[in-house]
Amino acid sequence: MSRGPAVKHSDSVPLQCQSTISNTLSVTRSILAIPSLIVLDGLAIAISLLMAYITRIYALPKLLPSHFKPELLTDTIQNIWWLPLVLVACMAYEDLYQKRLPFWREVEKTLKACTLALIFSISLLYLAKISGEISRTLIMITWLLTIILIPLLRYYGKLLLIKLNIWNKSVFILGAGKTGELILKAFTRERIMGYEIVGFLDDNEKLSEIKHPLSDCVIPILGTFEEAERIISSYKVSEVIVAAPGMPAKQLVELTNRLQPMVSNIMLVPDLFGLSMNGIEVEYFFDEQTLLLNIKNQLKSSSNRFIKRSFDIVIGSFALMLCIPILILLAFAIKINSSGPALFTQERLGQQGEIFTCYKFRTMYTGGDKILKSFLRSNDKAKKEWETFNKLKEYDPRLTKVGMWLRRFSLDELPQLTNVILGDMSLVGPRPYLPRERKRMLNWAHDIHIAKPGITGLWQVSGRNEVEFEGRLKLDTWYVRNWSLWLDIILLLKTLRVVLKREGAY
Repeated sequence: MSRGPAVKHSDSVPLQCQSTISNTLSVTRSILAIPSLIVLDGLAIAISLLMAYITRIYALPKLLPSHFKPELLTDTIQNIWWLPLVLVACMAYEDLYQKRLPFWREVEKTLKACTLALIFSISLLYLAKISGEISRTLIMITWLLTIILIPLLRYYGKLLLIKLNIWNKSVFILGAGKTGELILKAFTRERIMGYEIVGFLDDNEKLSEIKHPLSDCVIPILGTFEEAERIISSYKVSEVIVAAPGMPAKQLVELTNRLQPMVSNIMLVPDLFGLSMNGIEVEYFFDEQTLLLNIKNQLKSSSNRFIKRSFDIVIGSFALMLCIPILILLAFAIKINSSGPALFTQERLGQQGEIFTCYKFRTMYTGGDKILKSFLRSNDKAKKEWETFNKLKEYDPRLTKVGMWLRRFSLDELPQLTNVILGDMSLVGPRPYLPRERKRMLNWAHDIHIAKPGITGLWQVSGRNEVEFEGRLKLDTWYVRNWSLWLDIILLLKTLRVVLKREGAY
């Protein structure tokens, strides 16, 4: 069954729908892709060294003249000529030239590579007994700059390489159902991965095309699973994604084994949705030809809980000290705007479902519950919105003028830094639910209450108040099951963007 050629769209769309791929272009990609990435990393390292040198020679002596002299040891630059080579080698060790990774996953691996290079370099300096001839400050500043500049140059560099058809890689998706559409959406969002979806294969004769998430382009369904070998050979794709989790296991294994000799890589989407993803390790037995998935409960580990708590104390204390002047000013503004205390205390559900006192700036008039009940009785639309989101978006009669502004920028939650220091909350975690919401949490509560509630979390960077109550429960459960320190760092960085853009805040 033939379902027509691919439809091509504008080059401005990251995932292009292309019908043919020339052999010459494929060879060019394979030859230039890795060297291009090495050049980008080398440029980032060179800029980092130059900026570190300028900082050490000119900035630090003026800021801390008693600790840093203007002159630098003359042999420093000559003695660390090998540092860029070590960094590139560590990047290669982390598979950053072979694997195509989502942005934040690549940032995580870059951080590991740079840190590994730092440890190796310092160890080498001491073993070679030349540490006294090298500026350790210069090396530390270079490390700090590389973990910022390498991801930035890689991001924009890969976008350029995609436009030049160097980093692009054409793939087929086997399965045009919801899972296939999710994979398409993911590759569209993570455009630096460079994947171009040439087309879909599916046995559903009612489907003929899939609409592209970013444009009016449609991606065709080129045939059935039985025609996979012929179509793959015709289009000369090197990678295939099998996104048919509903396919019987025996048929799925057979299809995968048929296609494996034809391509360099097959990505398989298993029917394991909802399973914890972080920390999964694959084990296998040769004789039995059996796979084992080792799934760890990260927050059950005492060492992980210690790491998370230490991170909260260090970052939370630093943030609280920086915010003290802001907290005083905001408390003063609240007192001037309306009568009542500046702080609002409320009982919330904490770790293991225990009740704790949560601190926030007061954003409502006193007697807000009576005002709300009266308002909902006379407004059916607002009542329905309250029952769905437990929030009022269009108009909330309880909010003061200062309170509306505080909520818009999430400044009302700053006093919760005190809860973090006290150990009732975490910087990142599930939403701190109200005791009256316990019944609505149903079976989700068991997973959510493993962790301490957070000032921010996955729900806040995924739509915040735009997410329905059940959606928040799912997001919070996913966070707890997939916790890692790196996930906390990512969510904190994403929170800054969400707050500044005022997404879902009301």
